[in-house]
Amino acid sequence: MKTTRLIRAVRNAGLATFLGVVLSGCAGMRYHSEGMKLVSDGSQEDGLASLQKATQLEPTNGEFRLDFLKAKSKYANELAVQAGEALQKGNVAQARDLYTKSLKVEPTNTVARMGLTSIELDARSDRLVTESARLVADGRLEAARAKVTTALSENPTHAAAKRQLAAIEQKEQKLRDEMAERSAARSIMNKPVTLQFRDANLRMVFEALSRTTGLNVILDRDVRADLKTTIFVKDAAVDDTVDLILLQNQLEKRVINANTLFIFPATPAKQKEYQDLQVRSFQIANADVKYLQTLLKSVLKIKDVSVDERSSTLVIRDTLDAIAVASKVIAAHDVPEPEIMLEVEVLEISHDRLTNLGVKFPDAVTFSTPSPSGGLTVGALRALTTSDLLVSPLSIGINLKLQDTDANILASPRIRARNKEKARILIGDRVPIITNSVTPTASGTGVVTGSVQYQDVGLKLEFEPQVYNSEEVGIRIALEVSSIVKEIAGPSGSLAYQIGTRNANTVVRLQDGETQILGGLISSGDRNTASKVPGLGQLPVLGRLFSNNSGTDNKTEIILSITPHILRAPAVLDASVRSVFSGTEGSMRERALQLDPIGSVSASSDGSSRSSPVAPSLRPVPKGMAPPISAPAPGPAQPGAATSPLGFTRLPPLMNNTRVAPPPPATATPAPASAQDSAQDQAPASEATTSQ
Repeated sequence: MKTTRLIRAVRNAGLATFLGVVLSGCAGMRYHSEGMKLVSDGSQEDGLASLQKATQLEPTNGEFRLDFLKAKSKYANELAVQAGEALQKGNVAQARDLYTKSLKVEPTNTVARMGLTSIELDARSDRLVTESARLVADGRLEAARAKVTTALSENPTHAAAKRQLAAIEQKEQKLRDEMAERSAARSIMNKPVTLQFRDANLRMVFEALSRTTGLNVILDRDVRADLKTTIFVKDAAVDDTVDLILLQNQLEKRVINANTLFIFPATPAKQKEYQDLQVRSFQIANADVKYLQTLLKSVLKIKDVSVDERSSTLVIRDTLDAIAVASKVIAAHDVPEPEIMLEVEVLEISHDRLTNLGVKFPDAVTFSTPSPSGGLTVGALRALTTSDLLVSPLSIGINLKLQDTDANILASPRIRARNKEKARILIGDRVPIITNSVTPTASGTGVVTGSVQYQDVGLKLEFEPQVYNSEEVGIRIALEVSSIVKEIAGPSGSLAYQIGTRNANTVVRLQDGETQILGGLISSGDRNTASKVPGLGQLPVLGRLFSNNSGTDNKTEIILSITPHILRAPAVLDASVRSVFSGTEGSMRERALQLDPIGSVSASSDGSSRSSPVAPSLRPVPKGMAPPISAPAPGPAQPGAATSPLGFTRLPPLMNNTRVAPPPPATATPAPASAQDSAQDQAPASEATTSQ
């Protein structure tokens, strides 16, 4: 009894399980169908929910799971695209919501994740740019640059940060220029000075300059004490005057500040020790960096030049003057190359005529005897009659054929090429040519090895343009038209072709947009063949009835039309880089030594020009002689003026770089003999004057 009940319970449980599986399968199918329909109708979220329910009901159904994953990925991508469009329109909040929704649908969606990261980066970059603008307003440029640099390091494509950095750099450059102008205004290097020295000691000349102009001069320990100089300049800049004095004695200078110079011998060892060097990187956009490296080494003698061909970067380490000259040379070569667009039209006109007219008579008759099974004997041959002889079939044909073929093949390619770079056009086929080679072996059977080479057949056009200016182009043209005439079988199954070609090579110079037509590549062939009955076929008129005439007439002409269009004309070099000063063979300088007079003419209050008096100086005078009229002895010293032991008067600095007339000279009194002797011993025939 109990066993019967147990069996019945098991049966009921299995039936229930079976019914549950069947019902769940039907429900899964229903949810899947409903979900696919909702997705196709545009109700993505409801459709995804139904598809997910179907997947849960039938977790082992691969079709349901694949459809659910596809629909989910498609919907997430659509949301990400909508978010990107909203972000482009400036609606950041909507874009953030759409990206977030896309990640909820598909947490692994890369586009949505990157979009949210980009929005957060943009927000942080905006805050940093705002803080940078506030710091700029407060005058704290270094801190402002640090904020913008941080923003760009995190988000290199942020447009506002780029603009802010450019504004900061512009403001910093303006401040540097203002500081340079103020430094130049305070500098005495551009102040006028008058010097008259003959065989004077160099140290004494610099001492006179120092006392007269306020120039601070520091001499290297290796500067010889016996150096002398002779110089007569009037109203020349202090900087130019010092350069001339140094050039006379093979010395160099290093500018410490606006009023201080360090003088050292112009030897390689001292130049390496004291000359300032600079490293500068040039981003080359058009020229060849290897060519520029060779140019700088061979022409400017720059030794430390390195190139990075991957990024087209040129790095130079040299003096400031050398780098300034090199930058002008690089600017003269780093120009875009000209480009042209060439319109080509190739027309091939061919005319073929085939004629085959006349009566074709048999050209041979064959008589034969019967062939009995036992063979033909001489007696049987004698017994043969005309009825026993066999004759080959005879036929007469009438040929009435006339065939005309006209063909026009047109090719109209357009190709763009750079200046002095070859361009090539091929319109045709690459025909394989098979070559077999046999290698003998010990067994006697050779090994056949085949190789395939390809031959270009068709229309080949090569041209090399050269742009002369904005209106003229020179073109070197090579035209080849080829075709296969016949095939030639070689040994061991090799195959070759007989190729007929027509070539034309020329150089033309055309205006921009001018069309040049090159024609006359004509190939013409005329062949006639006549089959005649001997005797009858040679009659004057009736012979046409006893002959068959066939002929071929082939004519082909190639016409080439070329029209160049200049897309980029040759760059016109600016006058500032066309001719560059580079110093001497021994030293490179950006600026030539010059001695332009300055300060000798100033504008009066009414706007007219007049000569400004130059401040006088004491001149050593021999014993017992009055000072010359051209340089009167000074009167009482002005307030703030100082008299050097060398006999020069140092006037107090004047405002606004203007020159004032000296006070009227007092009665000349001979200087003490001791002072005159001392001055005459130290400064023979010398004079130094500064005009401020």
